Amino acid sequence: MSHTSTLSQEKHWNNRLAEWKLPLYFSKPALHHIKHFVDGMLSTGFTGTLTDIHRESLQERDRRTLSHFLTHGNWDDSHLKRLVQRVAFQQTEACARREGSPVFVILDDTVCEKTKPSSQATHPIQGASFQHSHLRQRHVYGHAVVQTLLRSGDQVFPFATARYDPQGKSKIELAGDMIQAVPMSSCRTYVLMDSWYPSASVLQTCAERGFHVISGLKTNRIFYPQGIRQSLKDFASYISKTDTDLVTIGSSDYRVYRYEGKLNVVENAALLLCWKDGEGFDPKHMKAFLSTDVFLSNVEILSYYSKRWAIETYFRTAKVQLAMDRYQVRSVQAIDRYLTLLLFAALCCAYRSHGSLIDGIHGFHLQKKHDMIEYIFNQAQRGATLEQIKTRLRVA
Repeated sequence: MSHTSTLSQEKHWNNRLAEWKLPLYFSKPALHHIKHFVDGMLSTGFTGTLTDIHRESLQERDRRTLSHFLTHGNWDDSHLKRLVQRVAFQQTEACARREGSPVFVILDDTVCEKTKPSSQATHPIQGASFQHSHLRQRHVYGHAVVQTLLRSGDQVFPFATARYDPQGKSKIELAGDMIQAVPMSSCRTYVLMDSWYPSASVLQTCAERGFHVISGLKTNRIFYPQGIRQSLKDFASYISKTDTDLVTIGSSDYRVYRYEGKLNVVENAALLLCWKDGEGFDPKHMKAFLSTDVFLSNVEILSYYSKRWAIETYFRTAKVQLAMDRYQVRSVQAIDRYLTLLLFAALCCAYRSHGSLIDGIHGFHLQKKHDMIEYIFNQAQRGATLEQIKTRLRVA
């Protein structure tokens, strides 16, 4: 701990270390660095640089030790990943049991956009390539990151993250690995994902784990009404208002056509073809959804799918508040370790605030202000001069 740490802050950190058994897996120097990374990442105005982490965490060692810790440090980030998964699952399952609600496994990916280096660059950022950005609706240069959250009720916890490497596993394979890592539960478990992910392999993995899938579907997906092979959008051209039911989700009304039967990779599933009420039945405006749990009602399927929005707000918060896409380290090892430390910082926030990342971040910001005021007051009581306090806080 740095010389500015309060007794309450140190006690809080030591209690968390003991509760999560981090000293079993990491040396004291590694734990020291992990603490400073979390402290720096959760500081107000963090911009993603190691300089910020060094300054805001009041790290006493040279800033270059932070870079060495990411690039060459002798520590195994897989231990930290497994810790996040264990804590996230325990908290989510406890909430599901308490409230009698399902466990939701939410999958998606985002792009951490970077500036494309010139051909003359001697040390370009590693592992970056052109990726499709859903937000920008075009290809951008950077790293694609696949993420999984666990949710029950209003509690949401980060579970896993992985940088997509064009030379390594596909996003589908990374998603399959993350689903495999989710422990089986006696609580109903649903995997929520957009239309990009419900491939045959992902659906098979979910089935093997005993998880149901609720996902978006591309409208060119094939299914077999009355044994006839056709795409969803072709079939939709024959649907009229009398074939649909009115469903209200939140403040919006939808006309929904339901089909139960064979999909090209699922023997029996519920398919929902949806239009906003009053906007007609043009196949171009249709949204399609899949549920492998055919016992759910239309309202339940659409309501459960809407919980996938939590990952969109997670990405936005992680990028704005935790600088998820603004890291400036260059080697793939350093980038992957940075993303793991960010995942751990996000877990600390969610754990602190009972499943709310943004509330946890605000709580850390407030606690840090309290700690700083307490430190300044104690130093003044001990006779430290204003200049001495400024020097120790690096504001001289």
